[in-house]
Amino acid sequence: MRVLFATTVLPHRQTSGGEIASAAFVRAICDAGHEVTVFGYPRNSHTSPPGSVPMPARAIETRNAGLSSFTWLAGALATGRPYVCEKFRSPLYLDRLLRAAPADLLVIDHAQMGWLLPMARRLAPRLVVIAHNDEAALYARQAEITSNPLKRALLRREARLLGHLQTALARRADQVWTLSSTDKAVFDRLGTAKVHAMPLPARPVPAFYPVPQTADIGLLGTWSWDVNRAGLRWFIDEIYPRLPSHLRIHVAGRGSEMANGAGPNLRGLGFVEDPVHFLRSVGVLAVPTTAGSGIQLKTLDAIAVGTRLVSTPLGLRGIDAVPVFVASAQTAPEFARSLLAALAAPPVARSAATAWAEDRHRRFRAAISQSLSALSPTRQPALA
Repeated sequence: MRVLFATTVLPHRQTSGGEIASAAFVRAICDAGHEVTVFGYPRNSHTSPPGSVPMPARAIETRNAGLSSFTWLAGALATGRPYVCEKFRSPLYLDRLLRAAPADLLVIDHAQMGWLLPMARRLAPRLVVIAHNDEAALYARQAEITSNPLKRALLRREARLLGHLQTALARRADQVWTLSSTDKAVFDRLGTAKVHAMPLPARPVPAFYPVPQTADIGLLGTWSWDVNRAGLRWFIDEIYPRLPSHLRIHVAGRGSEMANGAGPNLRGLGFVEDPVHFLRSVGVLAVPTTAGSGIQLKTLDAIAVGTRLVSTPLGLRGIDAVPVFVASAQTAPEFARSLLAALAAPPVARSAATAWAEDRHRRFRAAISQSLSALSPTRQPALA
């Protein structure tokens, strides 16, 4: 089949969890024997890879958008659309899709691209929606934790509109692909589409090489995002005081600088270019997730690398076969005890980590191939 893959950010550089997941889906669709053209915004003006159609470069994160963010907000308020959809809406984007149409299948990657839904059947007779998260629930959670009344009102509006949009996507798509069984249950309730929870794999892990252990405990994530920052704040406020003061604790990722000054042995490293190297340099990875949806790529990568891991149950969402070197802890005292136990445990056998990663990758490719086979051109598409 000819597949048009409409996403927010061209995923080839894989600089965020969303881009890593999108790239995995694109590879799996190609591996299943289909021709894929990827549409999206580049993070900069660098040359885009073959098989992609870049839009003019624009700021992806609102904090870097300057006055454009006010234009997007005004457009969202005027049209009744979610802000996160208005942010990626573009007549040029739609024009370039129409020039490539008709295809056999349109993939709407992220609910943020749901603004394409009214034109979906002009682009292709079949529609797959990839729901990376339950976006409505995420924005509702952000509204709960913010102290700014105006921001709370905007986030509640976003949650409400995204809830309506997710329902429309679930009702008009042929299939919805989610990253966890929890999100699958949400979309099962919303519409008539066939919903599949896809076992997203970890990124390919480079061949093993020795890395000096520079930290006893590591944390990795995009901490500039409110939902993730709440988890880091819980770690700093509730778990960190329960840990021995001689332990070296490093926090990596955008926004991790907030950890600096919280304690003499707690260090925020900022953005790291090579997250796999970071995972190999810590004794145990802490995943103090307190809110969220979808799946966390850092969890998959840590398991594939063979780094011991302590996570809240929520941080293990989307992982149906948890290895023995991964511990789950719900409360702060339990989390601290589990970290100390993991540090005292022997190293993880690389063969166990490799076997887990390879099995998940095989299951992911098989699930994508099987789902696409059900969308043969001879089958009746869902009603628009």
